[in-house]
Amino acid sequence: MMTILLHLNHSKPLYRQIADAIQKQISDGELKPNEKLPSRRALASHLQVGISTVQTAYEQLIAEGYLYTRSRSGFFVDPDAYMFSIQMKNCNPCPTEKIEATSSDKQIIFSTRGVDLTQFPFSTWAKLSRQVLSSKREALLQSIPSMGLSALQEAIASHLCAFRGIQVSPAQILVGAGTEYLLGILVQLLGASKRFGVEEPGYPKGKQVLRSNGTSVIGIPMDTDGIQIDELEKNGISVALITPSHQFPTGKVMPIRRRVALLQWASEQSGRYLIEDDFDSELRFHGKPLPSIYSMDVNAHTIYMNTFARTLAPSLRIGYLVLPKQLMEKYQNSLSFYSSTVPSFEQYTLVQFLNEGHLEHHLNRIKKRYQQRQILLKTILKSHKLSPFVQIYGDSAGLHMLLEIHLQCKEQELLDAAKQEQIIVSGLSSYYDNLSTANALPYPCVVLGYASLSLEQITKGFKRLLDAWIKFLP
Repeated sequence: MMTILLHLNHSKPLYRQIADAIQKQISDGELKPNEKLPSRRALASHLQVGISTVQTAYEQLIAEGYLYTRSRSGFFVDPDAYMFSIQMKNCNPCPTEKIEATSSDKQIIFSTRGVDLTQFPFSTWAKLSRQVLSSKREALLQSIPSMGLSALQEAIASHLCAFRGIQVSPAQILVGAGTEYLLGILVQLLGASKRFGVEEPGYPKGKQVLRSNGTSVIGIPMDTDGIQIDELEKNGISVALITPSHQFPTGKVMPIRRRVALLQWASEQSGRYLIEDDFDSELRFHGKPLPSIYSMDVNAHTIYMNTFARTLAPSLRIGYLVLPKQLMEKYQNSLSFYSSTVPSFEQYTLVQFLNEGHLEHHLNRIKKRYQQRQILLKTILKSHKLSPFVQIYGDSAGLHMLLEIHLQCKEQELLDAAKQEQIIVSGLSSYYDNLSTANALPYPCVVLGYASLSLEQITKGFKRLLDAWIKFLP
């Protein structure tokens, strides 16, 4: 049994003392890769502390990458933990050196836009890129079909079948340079005269793109199940843009009953469509994903949209649509004069990446890393005095979650208090078109993105954020 010296009167919490001691034993090589740790109950009894204290320490170490769990087997030392701890030591400045932090160093932004670029599979992508350069040569210099390389269409179709249960002909897949371009194409296909309904609150850029293409865009309020169908009817909506797998920004998952009802609504009139933006469906942490609306649609009124920006990198600018056959034929007849907006080099490389199973491996790795960040946030919140006043929503998937703050203060007061501590977060109201609706919310809410921050930044930033709000306690 490991021996850990605990100081009851120390300012550092007991769970952190335990976590630091275990981390040091890993760094010193006393605990080996894949070595099993004592059970929570056994270690708590040995150290004479509560089981919850040991549980919190273990969760913290999982979040920091030092431990992992096996179902019904316990806690084990992560094989990469030793190298990780060495890197952390090497990153620390010399104790005798005093380094002044600049204002930008202190500022921490909990953005919903970024991803963890350190996890990009550079070596694999570089290897595949060299293979493409070597094998394709002249093919890289030739023009490619408007809807994208047939090989990439086939690879995406296989990916959709494996990950989302979507059976689709590769010919129905339109590859394009990101969501903005694809939405513009859809406006041309569906007609700018149609009224587009968007979720309220919802993704601001999607609204901007639709409006910039000359459409009438109406914010449709949501209830606990998602976008309200009676409001679609009331506002004369023909096309609804929805994010059912992990609504942005509330994080709600649309239940089956609402998906079925939406399909019924779309099928009632010719020319009605659902645009299903499945932007982070692959990044699911809890439970099984619900079937996509596209896979449930027998009447061909759903357009499926997704992107590799969240799973790989935003700069790749590779997204795609799955069009119903009638819209695919319309595209071929009226819009196929457009050149493909994604270079053939990136398309061929992505084909290899998908076909060789690298995306699946990459997804498994980044989901683990992103879940570590989530666990860390929850662990910090659990040990903070604000914990009883903060409710987390939307943490089952994706790269952000919602904090509902049960305090007698306004959203702007929370944002201002955070900004004074150089912590930047977004308020839920900024995702509403109708501010009166946002102001009517029972509690202020903050949208917390965490994907682009390191564990150290999250630890420092979230603690500072919560500390900044202590003054609002009753």
